[in-house]
Amino acid sequence: MSASVFEEMKSYIGFSDDDAANIATLKPCVQPHISQIVDTFYVVIMRHADARQILERGENRLVRLHQTLREWLESLFVGVYDDGYHKQRSLIGRVHVRVGLPQHYMITAMEVIWQNLECCIRKADPADVHEKLRSLHKLLALELGIMLDTYKETYSASVRQNERSAVEEQLTRAQHLAQIGQLAASLAHEIKNPLAGISGAIQIIREDMTPDHHHHAIIGEILAQIKRLDNAVKDLLIYARPVPPDLAPRRVNDIVKRIMAFIHDDNGARNASIRFDASPSDPLIIADDANIEQLVLNLLLNATQASPDEGVVVVSTEARNDVVLLIVQDAGRGMSSEARLRAFEPFYTTKARGTGLGLPICKRIVDAHAGTIVIDSSSDNGTCVTVQLPSATELQSPAVEPIKDR
Repeated sequence: MSASVFEEMKSYIGFSDDDAANIATLKPCVQPHISQIVDTFYVVIMRHADARQILERGENRLVRLHQTLREWLESLFVGVYDDGYHKQRSLIGRVHVRVGLPQHYMITAMEVIWQNLECCIRKADPADVHEKLRSLHKLLALELGIMLDTYKETYSASVRQNERSAVEEQLTRAQHLAQIGQLAASLAHEIKNPLAGISGAIQIIREDMTPDHHHHAIIGEILAQIKRLDNAVKDLLIYARPVPPDLAPRRVNDIVKRIMAFIHDDNGARNASIRFDASPSDPLIIADDANIEQLVLNLLLNATQASPDEGVVVVSTEARNDVVLLIVQDAGRGMSSEARLRAFEPFYTTKARGTGLGLPICKRIVDAHAGTIVIDSSSDNGTCVTVQLPSATELQSPAVEPIKDR
């Protein structure tokens, strides 16, 4: 609050030199009782659990606050209320922000102070007590105005600083992730071709072995591990170097059926089964075929891996107005709140094996298609992922030629 605003407030409530003089005469009435007023004030305040929790934080905080209030009360009756007084009083609001005291406590606390001062002054019964109490009440209104204004300014500055720090932290983290992603992509590119050569050589060796050869099982395990590495390399390349989507009308039901067949043939679903509740309207989406295949594959693999043996994963499609919903529900134990919040964060994973890129790739694909992806998870109902994608409803008519897969 500027000095001009302070003077404006004094003018607004009619605080005059006579009021200042009236208040100065009250000092002898109040001075002997200040310690008692402070003690009574904190007895009242400490009856409330929320206020007590704030005021008892930190070593000796309450002792320091007792002393601060005592000094504040003593300076209340100086009789001079100029710019210097205003600047000194502005510190009070900043202190309240620092200790974490909400504004409503300031307002109610001022009323408690007023009640104690009024009681003390009326008992002293000075001349013109009503006029002097009226002057004091005006000053307390000014005090409260100063406190609230400086509280607002200090709190706003604190929020801005916190937001600035959060943005800087996110930017730094994003830069680090970008650097890690570039390094990972370079490594993945260098690994991809040698890995394919190793796989080809191992397969040739296996072809010369009889099924009962004592190294046949070992060779099979080597190929399985090479395939796992190859999938990790592919994930890195897909995430680090995305290709712009080739958008065209696609039948989402057909894409889901193809991926279900692939997972079944590849034994990727373990012992969990997948049920497809296809939308009878056979909706079209505006999408890249390969991208949506990758999206469905990642979601179904996650769901089947999260489900227990003999569990059922339900994937469904639904046409709704101008969008198409793709919903994948597993029968697993659900995700922790931290895992749910960080699910789309690159390289974050709760799996013993995994790159932590499955869901981030899904998010990037959905974003590239102007859609949304939402995760809902609980220990009772497992995890449900809902993807919303733009539809091509205007193309769903008998005159439209069947869409062929690329």
